[in-house]
Amino acid sequence: MRLNTAGIKALCVVGDTPTDERRRAPELLARGEVAALVTCDLYNEGVDLPLVDTLLLLRPPQSPVLFQQQIGRGLRLPKGKESCLILDFVGRHREEFRFDRLLSTITGLSRAQLIDAVDKGFGMLPPGCHIHLQRQTREQVLRSLRKLVQQNWRRLKTELQAYAALRGRTDIQLASFLAEQAIELDGLYRSSGRSGWTKLKRDAGLLSTPPGSEDDYFGRGFGDLLHFDDPARTDLLCSLHEPDAAYRVRDERDQRLLQMLAYQVDAQQHQKGSGEDFLQRLLHHPERVAELAELGGVLQARSSLRAQAVPGLEDVPLSLHAAYGIREILTALGWLSPSRRTPFQAGVLALHERKVELLFVTLDKREGYHERISGLRDQSRAVSLAVAELGGAADACGAALSGEPWEWVALSALRAHGQGDAVPRLWAGDGGARRGGGAKPMSIHWRLSAALPGRLFGAFNILRGE
Repeated sequence: MRLNTAGIKALCVVGDTPTDERRRAPELLARGEVAALVTCDLYNEGVDLPLVDTLLLLRPPQSPVLFQQQIGRGLRLPKGKESCLILDFVGRHREEFRFDRLLSTITGLSRAQLIDAVDKGFGMLPPGCHIHLQRQTREQVLRSLRKLVQQNWRRLKTELQAYAALRGRTDIQLASFLAEQAIELDGLYRSSGRSGWTKLKRDAGLLSTPPGSEDDYFGRGFGDLLHFDDPARTDLLCSLHEPDAAYRVRDERDQRLLQMLAYQVDAQQHQKGSGEDFLQRLLHHPERVAELAELGGVLQARSSLRAQAVPGLEDVPLSLHAAYGIREILTALGWLSPSRRTPFQAGVLALHERKVELLFVTLDKREGYHERISGLRDQSRAVSLAVAELGGAADACGAALSGEPWEWVALSALRAHGQGDAVPRLWAGDGGARRGGGAKPMSIHWRLSAALPGRLFGAFNILRGE
């Protein structure tokens, strides 16, 4: 059937269109005999239409793969073609439409990043690519994304049940479920209530074994492991569920890594004990051990960090530029031990026996701090230079900056923003030459021995917001 509207010749191709006409339609478009094709579930794949420079999407594809295939019809760039305009008219389709799946597929952004991009503009797209949302559409997409970030447990359970119906109950892996359903780890792991992969599978009817005595506790505790990017620690999670033999501590480094894991999951200060004791508790919950191995695989696949010892602390199981919670850092250094778990709330920690001083620096204090603290300006001004302003910690650093003999190495554990013991820190390296001045706050400038990688400098450079 041919249509002619305002001089534009269009050919409508549907399911009952004869096969010969379906095959001829792309040829007619290529020769210019028709200017548009109107189709329904045809030409999604297996057809080459390089000259197509405009796509109008009039149906809401729930499958990210199908969406990619559809827009892919116009993404070829033959000679003389400079761009492709894609107009998507499904923005006001219905409230429960999964915009996150489609937008994440074509941008590579997480849900949290998508919220910022939809609200403020897609500034992280490749050169020459632009996404523009009309005001009403933008508001609806934002509502949808924010609702999904706070996704309730019932919805997660429904998604897993539907996924299992398609995949089979015995072939459900955490990594594939997260990827194919566009679900973020922090949507699955929560600090309260139902939490974790094992709990979700059990609630969805995929596990018949009864929960252990600490099953829910471990599920919530595993939520404090989502920042793992150190290869040694993701390897530890994977190795806890080795198929041929039970995990064994081989040396003191393994022992310290296990202790770090124990104190990160056991978040309360009164919970003292060895890493081996923690492992025995964990082994009473085989489903949770298997979950840790799957979680370790997901975190391992997401990290591009190269294992690199911290200068001056080569014997400590910490990797340069990796993310850690403060209690993990203190445990790695031996400041916290199986028999000692003293509260720590200072911004500076002096380890006299090592001649090491640690500075815990929050680069962005504009949120979550009272006015006096929020005015302090800790900054990463260059990939190898950082500036810290210390209020109450100034006395602890005074000797180092007053001309007195000073041989200690100043290390910094950086974090982008926020408070709380479980907020990941970034181990930035040793101080090198430093200078400082002023009082209350004292300003300390120090040069990092190893420059911040570009992606981390982009995240920690507070000047980007000025």
